[in-house]
Amino acid sequence: MRVLVALWTKEWLALSRDMHGLAVLFVMPAAFIVIMSLALSDVFRDGSTRQVDFAVIGADGTQLANDLAGDGFKLAPSPASEEAARAAVRKGSPALVLVVPSGFGADPAVKLKVLADPTLPPAQIATFLARLQGAALGVKASAPPLDLEVVGNPRGGKPSSVQQNVPAWLIFGMFCVVMPLSALFIVERRDGTLARLTSLRVPFLMLLLGKVGPFFIINLAQAALMLAAGRYLVPWLGGESLVLPPRWDLLAIVTACTSLAAIGWGLLVAVVSRTMEQATVTGGVGNILAAALGGIMVPRFVMPESMQTWASLSPMAWALDGFHAVILRQGSAADIVLPCLKLLVLAAVLLAAAFWLHRRRRA
Repeated sequence: MRVLVALWTKEWLALSRDMHGLAVLFVMPAAFIVIMSLALSDVFRDGSTRQVDFAVIGADGTQLANDLAGDGFKLAPSPASEEAARAAVRKGSPALVLVVPSGFGADPAVKLKVLADPTLPPAQIATFLARLQGAALGVKASAPPLDLEVVGNPRGGKPSSVQQNVPAWLIFGMFCVVMPLSALFIVERRDGTLARLTSLRVPFLMLLLGKVGPFFIINLAQAALMLAAGRYLVPWLGGESLVLPPRWDLLAIVTACTSLAAIGWGLLVAVVSRTMEQATVTGGVGNILAAALGGIMVPRFVMPESMQTWASLSPMAWALDGFHAVILRQGSAADIVLPCLKLLVLAAVLLAAAFWLHRRRRA
């Protein structure tokens, strides 16, 4: 019994020195409970729904607008024209626009057109169309024909799960570069490779930049593989094929900016961590929490409004906005400027932080 107690004491002493390991056991589950519970609170609440802004164009649509408002649908100011409405929906604000032609109440053949944001859940589009049919029956005796246009969606219809999951998990995979990058850095430091390079007067900033190139290429290969899986593997297994955008240059720019942010995160973790265990805990847990918060594990459209605001703080959310702008909304260069700028600024800040921490430790 004395031996067993001694072994128990040894393990407790070892655990007390491994604060990162204890953080995994206590802090990460607690953070996960908070984040996931808040993110999914509306999904499990009876009668709850995401509030969606919609607008109505046309003088004959006043009564329809009043009847459609409520139960999760909020009336927004009307765009100046159908083209302006299409441009606004492409950016997600408002998410829905109803175009009512003149003479709608008198002519039964007049067709209503609905412009929808491609990131809007199909269930909410269907709910809006059902409410529209009910509201239209209050204006005219028969149900009018409806024309649904999901703006910017290459599928020409409702959004699919593959359009959410492929870019989401592509981003998560790219940020996982923190593991091999930090591991390689720690091995080089342990084996004296970094010390020898420093003795040869190689600047530490140059050593950091020297790791960017290879891992940047790895990230690009990851992106190509993930996109190919969505395009060919998923439909082969019975799912829906990912439709790739015509603007490959914009897709490459978003991928490159995401890669630089992920590599910057990996370099910071590598400099901060002294052991493999610390790097695994810091990088792995950081990635998981950023993914949970940023709409990777739980799509942001199912989160309540307050959680969607917090989700916008995650770098993975910025990357996802960029990919959605290209893949879903068929956007232009102007649509990816903001998310790409955020990712590039983050990459620069993380690289500067890694360099500063290294200089401080040597001082």
